[in-house]
Amino acid sequence: MEQRMKKDELLKLIDSLKISPDEFLILSSSALVIRGIYPDAGDLDIAVTEKGLKELKNNYNLKQKDNGWYIVNDKVECVLETKEDWKIEKYDKYNLEDIEIYYEKIKNSNREKDNLRIPIVKEYINKKKNI
Repeated sequence: MEQRMKKDELLKLIDSLKISPDEFLILSSSALVIRGIYPDAGDLDIAVTEKGLKELKNNYNLKQKDNGWYIVNDKVECVLETKEDWKIEKYDKYNLEDIEIYYEKIKNSNREKDNLRIPIVKEYINKKKNI
């Protein structure tokens, strides 16, 4: 079974990445873990800019997958996106994928793990709106 990461392990992994902080956006379950609304993540998925991808290529032996994503190491995968498309939610010093954008993605997913996250994310969004 894969070793899942709690928040402290995830933050340590993010901080150890050889990439400028403004050149990547934390996606999916990792962003949920950092927000404290999900217990753990199996890996770290990030979106990166052209500059961020170059930084990763200079520091890691990236392997591109058939779906366009890159494997950075056994715990990190990235996808190239333009920064203009990002809707960022700042959490401390970290750039997280906007929770409502993530919610729209999982709402239309057929993956079981996404379907299990829908009520958790919906509740978080509702609480945020009521603050």
